[in-house]
Amino acid sequence: MTTTTPITLAAHGRPIDRSEHALGWLRASGDVAADPEALRARLAEDGYLYVPGALDREEVRAGRLELLRRVEAHGALDPAYPLEEGILRPDAGELGLTQEYPMSSDVLRAVLYGDRMTTLFARLLGGEVRSYDFIWLRHQAPSHGVAPHCDLVFMGRGTPDVLTCWTPFGDIPLGGGGLMLLEDSHRKSATRLADYLRQDVDTYCVNGPNADAVREGTLRWEHWEEPAPGRGRDGEITENAVALREDWGGRWLTTPEYRMGDVLLFTMGTVHAGTDNTTDRLRLTPSGRRLFRELEPLVLDYERKLLNRLGESEGRRVDRAVAALEEALGLRPEKLQ
Repeated sequence: MTTTTPITLAAHGRPIDRSEHALGWLRASGDVAADPEALRARLAEDGYLYVPGALDREEVRAGRLELLRRVEAHGALDPAYPLEEGILRPDAGELGLTQEYPMSSDVLRAVLYGDRMTTLFARLLGGEVRSYDFIWLRHQAPSHGVAPHCDLVFMGRGTPDVLTCWTPFGDIPLGGGGLMLLEDSHRKSATRLADYLRQDVDTYCVNGPNADAVREGTLRWEHWEEPAPGRGRDGEITENAVALREDWGGRWLTTPEYRMGDVLLFTMGTVHAGTDNTTDRLRLTPSGRRLFRELEPLVLDYERKLLNRLGESEGRRVDRAVAALEEALGLRPEKLQ
């Protein structure tokens, strides 16, 4: 299918090629949503599952309005438009959306951890599912989208058997900052990105040229490919989504419009990127991660090993996280030693 909509579609300011060989639509899996075997086969084949209308639209809308009321209270929304449209003031700065907020919101948790979402994942994974406690509050004012990356380097936590769930809290048209996935990248990334996928947000070379800067927080990560003094990165594969697709082949996959109630989940090795938000609306997409409950001990063991590697000040942060997770799971430390 050739995309003909006149809306601007770009990534980091670079126009996305919308010819048939370069851009396509995500395959919808609503037709197999009730069939566990078909879901697993589709995920293995595509590296993602796009399930339109999987969630209750009104429940998602309630979460959207709660977030927008916080933005409104911060003075960032244009009062000339209805709240639900989420149109920002031209001079909007800080939005008042803190990363800590979603975990304390019953309305957001009811969507992301509710029965419909849990049932979908339990059906897919064939057993009890555990969600990460952390909720990623992804939002995008008019701006460039995130660069191409895989989630494993950010949130593997000791296992690649985790799924990301990206959830639009609002209808997102083309040009509104929606997500795009690189076709067949879940098959290619293990070899083409082997060194990259071995990286981790919590690790760095303690004897490397940037060790002190990473510990002090002045440099986020040491660059995985060519470590050099002052050369860091933000977990991206490249900033150029257009060139990446030309190099790898396949198509960038998205949808003409993401709608409230849709669910897009994908593997830790699926390459994805954000498109630029060229509208005047705020894009809201809180997201979570899920894994088999049986894999939780691996995550806890990972956290302990990390704690042993870190200094005392950083160690306290991780220790608190481990303790909270153990308490939530009802586990005693000796069970995992």
